Amino acid sequence: MNKVDRIRYKEYIKCVNECTANRVYPLSIATGTQDGDVYVDGKGCVLFWHYCGFAYISGAVCADVLEEVYRSFLVSDTERRFLLITDSKFVSDYYSGIDMLRVDKRIEYTHSGILEKQPKLDACFVIERITADNIGVIQGRITPSFSWKDRDVFLRNGFGFMARSKEDGSFAAVAFSSAVSPEEVDIGVETAEIYRHHGLASYLAYKMCGEIIRQGRRPVWAHAETNTGSQKTALSVGFKPIGINTVIQKK
Repeated sequence: MNKVDRIRYKEYIKCVNECTANRVYPLSIATGTQDGDVYVDGKGCVLFWHYCGFAYISGAVCADVLEEVYRSFLVSDTERRFLLITDSKFVSDYYSGIDMLRVDKRIEYTHSGILEKQPKLDACFVIERITADNIGVIQGRITPSFSWKDRDVFLRNGFGFMARSKEDGSFAAVAFSSAVSPEEVDIGVETAEIYRHHGLASYLAYKMCGEIIRQGRRPVWAHAETNTGSQKTALSVGFKPIGINTVIQKK
């Protein structure tokens, strides 16, 4: 597959509609909102590879394309991780049973746009919007740096909220726009281990949903099938599961 020049990314916005597994991540690339790469095979197949590592294929996918993706991305040493996310049985069947690959499941959610009862906030915490002044205190794996290559781009095109301890100002939890498109925003959440079980994930996720809806967009959510904590948080703030995708990556 051939890599597309970034100045041509917007030409592939129309192809995102064929990414039935997910649209917010590939659209965030095509619109130039977030970093990522676009590859084409010249026959109508398009691969969107987001900065965070999530990859989606649209168009007419054939065995030759899947073999090239296998050799060039799934089992090669790439500049960043590569996780192919698909709802296609043809794609998942093609890669199943290959020893070098791991195949997992990922639950996708959508939101009705109606906010129900707001979770309670423990009085020990204060909530702040993420700004240039406080983004540096955020710690963990699922944070803005997970899906945004540059913090300035995040502050310009993304948004989020964090919880800090009232006692010493230490970072406690964060919820942020992991992927942004004109129609949708995918929410990422991280809670510091010592502050878990205080309901911070639900409170911040609810606050993010409110902000996304206020912007006229739709909140979306996804997590590994085994992540029961993320599932509990999603259900607590009004998300409903809409499908299960297959995630294919190198072991």
